Amino acid sequence: MRKLGMFYCLFFIVCSCTIKKNISGNYQYKSVSNGFTKEYNLSIRKDSFDMAYKSQDAYPNCVGKWEIFQDTLYLRCNKENVVTNMLSNGYMNKRDYKLKIIGNQKLMMIEENIVLNKK
Repeated sequence: MRKLGMFYCLFFIVCSCTIKKNISGNYQYKSVSNGFTKEYNLSIRKDSFDMAYKSQDAYPNCVGKWEIFQDTLYLRCNKENVVTNMLSNGYMNKRDYKLKIIGNQKLMMIEENIVLNKK
């Protein structure tokens, strides 16, 4: 019984490390709602990310830093200092995101309830 418990602990540690190593990449979500397309594009690099949301009349995006805690990926957009950028249709009003890591190929945006697939 003790060996089985140690095996599960070791398996959990190995799986956690695997997820963190493979989180970098490009993720995408596309759908059509009420005749309008809705698209998220997320690019995660070693120490930063950029995310863009595309809808009918706007294409807001942001760049920032990310961190992982357990099975959740936290995205925090950099602060925008230029007022004209904040007033444009390219400014993303929401600046913090939580994504649940689902294996190595999928991320679920918790508040939006959508799944981004790795390209």
